[in-house]
Amino acid sequence: MKGGDPVMNLRAIRKMRGYTQKELAQIVGVSDVSMSNYERGTQMPDLTILTKIADTLCVSTDELLGHNMDIEKDEAWAFREQMRNNPSYRILFSAADKAKPEHLRAAAAVLQSLKGDQDDDQRE
Repeated sequence: MKGGDPVMNLRAIRKMRGYTQKELAQIVGVSDVSMSNYERGTQMPDLTILTKIADTLCVSTDELLGHNMDIEKDEAWAFREQMRNNPSYRILFSAADKAKPEHLRAAAAVLQSLKGDQDDDQRE
């Protein structure tokens, strides 16, 4: 059950974002039982609910459904998380959400280089 399994992605993403099933269910307007069913794969949310879940968790619906990502190994995912949580990177987050992994890696290299330059400047 890797990146292609929507059940695994929803549960993993929810936990990474720090939500309980109950909290996420309340935010998107479904019952706790429905949220549990979505995570176990016994029920699929309708498009409106799927979109609300994705928006709340700051991911695309494709990521929730397991398209084009492996949460445990995707460097782009980690970089998006860093941008989302770091105020100085936050401006880039919306662009990074739709970027290809190779573009994110290139952007990460540039930002790391700039950060290294700033660190050098601060030491002087």
